[in-house]
Amino acid sequence: MTLLPGTDHIETERLLLRRMHERDLEFMIGVHADPVVARYLGTGNARTPAETEQWFADVLESYAIASLGPLIVTRKADGKRLGRSGLSDGVLELDPPEGKLRRMWFFRKQVPEGVAYEKQPELGYTFARENWGQGYASEAARAVFDYARAHLDHPAIMSVIHPGNVASRSVAMKFAVRYADDVEMAGRVYQRFLWPGFGAT
Repeated sequence: MTLLPGTDHIETERLLLRRMHERDLEFMIGVHADPVVARYLGTGNARTPAETEQWFADVLESYAIASLGPLIVTRKADGKRLGRSGLSDGVLELDPPEGKLRRMWFFRKQVPEGVAYEKQPELGYTFARENWGQGYASEAARAVFDYARAHLDHPAIMSVIHPGNVASRSVAMKFAVRYADDVEMAGRVYQRFLWPGFGAT
């Protein structure tokens, strides 16, 4: 995600959020390979190492092209990687065919040729299963949300959450997000929520 010039991380009481580096790839391969973690991501299938490698390359490219992308979340006490959170390069279809849901993609280069779209950063959070239930997702999401409100000029920020992902929705609801609509992503229906404090809300 966008960080102000001279800033290379965001901190909370327990966490440090920073841009991903090549040394983080192996950790993300492990997170995405867990079928329990992956069931509410994209297609819902665990990702192969090659799929995560492509995703990782797309993230690094989005840092350069869009100044957006998830950040690695580490624990300050020991430097352990916990998961990822940040603002990703979300894009939404502008004019879906009649009777169809708007489609959503995480990287603008994935938009099919000829499809008109709008850019809308997506605030997301995905943590290794061993780190669930300790408040890390809420703490990281708040850090990203507060940073974006204070320093970034986005007209709207969304979160796209699978309807079955009760835990992820519960985190978002702590920040008074409001339901906007359903969208299609990776062939599945997701719920789109808008975060307060930005122009579109």
